[in-house]
Amino acid sequence: MTKIKLVEVGEYLKNTLNNKWLLKGNPKIDYSSQEYAGKVLVDEKGNRVGKILDIIGNIEEPYILVLPLSEKIPQGKLYVELKEKRGKKKWRK
Repeated sequence: MTKIKLVEVGEYLKNTLNNKWLLKGNPKIDYSSQEYAGKVLVDEKGNRVGKILDIIGNIEEPYILVLPLSEKIPQGKLYVELKEKRGKKKWRK
């Protein structure tokens, strides 16, 4: 069974580039340690609201470009769904 972990990535900032969203990213996250592009964003209620296209900016002030899945502007903090990786079982002979 795959566990899903929610990580807070930031808050909505504004619309940009053909109706895509720009989010102010969480500077506490190391976005280079894991691939965030293509991951689904959820709001505080657990509703899927967008899909991450790219992380832009520098380490101190990251920004996230998102393809919206709904027309409603998200309120509050947004989270990304990450699947927790489990180690492979080693079989003994």
